[in-house]
Amino acid sequence: MIVLITMISFFLDGILSRYILPNSLFLPLFTIVSLVIIYPYFNNDNFRYFKFIAIIGLLYDITYYNTLFYNFFIFLMLGFIIGLINYLLSNNIYTNILMTVASIVTYRTITFLTIIIFKTHSYSLYELLQSIYRSLILNIIYCLIIYIITEFYSKKNKILRSK
Repeated sequence: MIVLITMISFFLDGILSRYILPNSLFLPLFTIVSLVIIYPYFNNDNFRYFKFIAIIGLLYDITYYNTLFYNFFIFLMLGFIIGLINYLLSNNIYTNILMTVASIVTYRTITFLTIIIFKTHSYSLYELLQSIYRSLILNIIYCLIIYIITEFYSKKNKILRSK
């Protein structure tokens, strides 16, 4: 189920990115949302989780960004944030939304800082905030849908997940 959720999210990122304009109100980051959703299914095996998200980060780099190790490190940082929030709070739908928001804000901020540091474009803080809120709407809806589906599926098939 972990691989299926991640692969669906990965491919939906690519498909929707082709059809949604960059200045649209709905910017997909479904792969990042999948990192939040799949965390409990690793049952506190953080080494396996970090290894998995590192591979997904590399694939994300190669497929969508044409870079190497950029998203690899960002995904590892996001995994740490997700693990920390999951450690501090119990796993429920509200915590998943909080982790999704924290992950998206962190991802957009790191991307913004990278662009500013290497001066590839000139962006303002307003554009950072705009990219964050444009990413939040669609991804929170996706998080809710995937959480409900995985919760139902895991209860039906008695798939263990950490609390």
